[in-house]
Amino acid sequence: MASQERTIREKMVLFWHNHLVTDTNDAVDLADLAYRYNILLRASCVGNFRKLMYDITLDGAMLRYLNGEKNTVAAPDENYGRELQELFCLGKGPGSKYTEEDVKAAARILTGWTINYGENYQILFRPNRHDNKDKQFSSFYSNKIIKGKSSATAGIEELNELLDMIFAQEETAKFLVRKLITFFIYYEITPDTETNLVTPLADLFRSSGYEIKPVLKALFTSAWFFKSE
Repeated sequence: MASQERTIREKMVLFWHNHLVTDTNDAVDLADLAYRYNILLRASCVGNFRKLMYDITLDGAMLRYLNGEKNTVAAPDENYGRELQELFCLGKGPGSKYTEEDVKAAARILTGWTINYGENYQILFRPNRHDNKDKQFSSFYSNKIIKGKSSATAGIEELNELLDMIFAQEETAKFLVRKLITFFIYYEITPDTETNLVTPLADLFRSSGYEIKPVLKALFTSAWFFKSE
């Protein structure tokens, strides 16, 4: 990174490294997985946010860092289900009203994923480790029920339903836009910023299907980007 020219790609790799953080030294502790994590961020940094969240959920470094590979029907682990909502997609602002039960339900959806360390760190889904019962979500998610599945594709299907549910929330777009604004423009989101910059950019983000590049273009060509203070 230090030897690269100043490009938007390098800035966005840094942005995602801070946003979708892992501890590759201690918690991950495998050079191959740390390298693949970096390659994923580099390839996806100005792509589609929804796709990136699918890919990072099943990334080996992330599975190790937030105990995803240890998340089973017999011993559900809430780490990633919590961070998916609290840190990665929705935040903890006034518009984010997911509950502890939503965290638990997300954790149950994400059971069954593991890493095959003997086969080049291949990511595998094991149906016998997956919670195949229905998952009930709160009124924040319109009381959605994600039906439990037990097939070989259950993990992928339920994960996609979970992400679709999260990305249907207006707060998901606003949360990520706020993060981009504080990264590139100013550390404080004022009421004026929220109304006149966050909201229109979030609308653009949703209408583009969560493509990152149109939002960056709109942000960098706005009068807000060129303000002196």
